Amino acid sequence: MSEDYVVDAFGARWSLDTGALGAEERERLHLLWARCRVLGARAEDAGVAPFVVTDGSPYAVSRALTLASLKRRRGSAVLLHAAGLSRGERAIALVGPSGAGKSTASRVLGTHFGYLSDETVAVEADGRVAAYPKPVSVVTDPEAPWDKGEWSPDELGLRKSSDPAYLTAVVVLERDPTRTVPELAPLTLIDALLAVIAQSSSLPALDRPLHRLAEVVSGSGGPFLLRYSEISDCFDVVGTLLDGNTETKRRPWTSTPSPGVQLGELGTDTPEGTVVRAPWRDAVTGEGGTLVLVDETPVRLGPVGEVLWRTAETPTTRDAAYAAVVAELGEHPDAGRAVHDGIASLVELGLLRVSP
Repeated sequence: MSEDYVVDAFGARWSLDTGALGAEERERLHLLWARCRVLGARAEDAGVAPFVVTDGSPYAVSRALTLASLKRRRGSAVLLHAAGLSRGERAIALVGPSGAGKSTASRVLGTHFGYLSDETVAVEADGRVAAYPKPVSVVTDPEAPWDKGEWSPDELGLRKSSDPAYLTAVVVLERDPTRTVPELAPLTLIDALLAVIAQSSSLPALDRPLHRLAEVVSGSGGPFLLRYSEISDCFDVVGTLLDGNTETKRRPWTSTPSPGVQLGELGTDTPEGTVVRAPWRDAVTGEGGTLVLVDETPVRLGPVGEVLWRTAETPTTRDAAYAAVVAELGEHPDAGRAVHDGIASLVELGLLRVSP
């Protein structure tokens, strides 16, 4: 057997160079990463990059390897900062901000379901999850949350995941210490996209990023919000998701890709006050409204903003924009002010342009 130690981090392969470490540190590192090791792979194999380990701290290695792998996978997969669990070929991603309990969920629920990752779920174009069963990072001192301990999945008794496993649901975690019974509730698509974007990496590097992300989060009748107090109370809820018993009727969503041309450019002969869309990257409309990606910034449109942006698909006058808002949202004493302010706001956000 080759002495090379090659690991696969959600599709990025690395040959660990541990020559700077002592025998004990090297042995510990190899134990921690055993689930990610590619047996028989060699450092000179195609697609394998060197990873030199100079710091024997297990958490430092884990963090550095994850960051390096995110850079290598940039633009080729949807990269979520999430816990991943599976049952058979079905997988789910548990997403939430720092402190939401993703590593705890992996450690607790992974004893019953397949453990895919405690922090990075990479979703390929066909929906397959590129597994990352790395050592689980655990805060050991609440006063130093940045200094985490590392335990291997085998040490924690976490089950192995199936290969392949395909993402079928995305769940946003919301821990509520006052809750006595966990609740799995539908989450609007736009709310879910905003929550997941905040926990994603290099999303704008993807082609049609919001469309791709909407496909990911809307599986199995989702997206979902899981409100809970203790994750140990959530085995049944997670089992229901992984069994595929959560199909619900949801409002269909649509996406509006960038046209690939600068529609926002207005000629010198354009009538004064003409309103038109500025260039954008991608947009999705569904439950919860419309979300537009401008450069790398997601902007959620309100009711007036939605009508204005839709109307400005082709150059339009302010009067026509006002008429479109009234026709859709109804008469209102302040409609004129709302349209004026709405156009100004969308111009400031980079969604509209107005000829001088």
